[in-house]
Amino acid sequence: MKYPQYHDEVLEALQAIGRPSFGLHMAKDRRSDMLYVGIRVPTLRNRVRQGFSFYALDPLEVLDVWDDLWMHSEWGDVLFAAEEYYRPIVRRRVMPQMWPVMRRWIERVDNWAHADSLSWTYSRLLEADQESVLPVLRDWNASEDLWPKRISIVSLIHYTGKNAVFLPAEVMLPMLDNCIEDRRYYMQKAVGWVLREMWRAYPDQVDEYVHSVLPRIAPAALTRAMERQPKEERMRLRALREASA
Repeated sequence: MKYPQYHDEVLEALQAIGRPSFGLHMAKDRRSDMLYVGIRVPTLRNRVRQGFSFYALDPLEVLDVWDDLWMHSEWGDVLFAAEEYYRPIVRRRVMPQMWPVMRRWIERVDNWAHADSLSWTYSRLLEADQESVLPVLRDWNASEDLWPKRISIVSLIHYTGKNAVFLPAEVMLPMLDNCIEDRRYYMQKAVGWVLREMWRAYPDQVDEYVHSVLPRIAPAALTRAMERQPKEERMRLRALREASA
């Protein structure tokens, strides 16, 4: 580790407000091999906003510090702290130096919480620089590794809401289709999640796509994708899927 002093500073600050018993629960719940001090997100976010000594450094030096901590810490909360630091920053402005550094952060992901938090950041980097980011997401989309594959599609949207979708449907649907028959739980939840958000932005195209994949889509993915549809439509699609299975 290049910056052990900053790692100790962050870890000690988080341990001071953590609950070890909750940390054990977090590791078990997420099936993560990392250690956790046990902090809920709002508390972690507030502590990160209070600052650490290295915040006085140049932004690129700060990025180097967080990169070092992300790539070498055995504590999952330290990784979350890095994400929380950059969350408000990438909403406003993305530095071109971020993606070459952060793209390798995926190597440390071993659970859904880190995967989805990192996807949130990647979606902002993607929106800012599709030329650099999208080809890498497509490579991950072709992978059989769970977390890169999940991140490849969750990063296509800004989590949820009316402005979540920013890419054309023609870009997104082929990547979703590559995951549609992956029956792993976390993949199917991700497929349904992204389809749900796309349905708001591209109702006709997504409706046509969902009908075309009814024989192939898993029940868990379909259920999540239909969450905002009228009850009658949800019942109709479920019946069509059962008939086509």
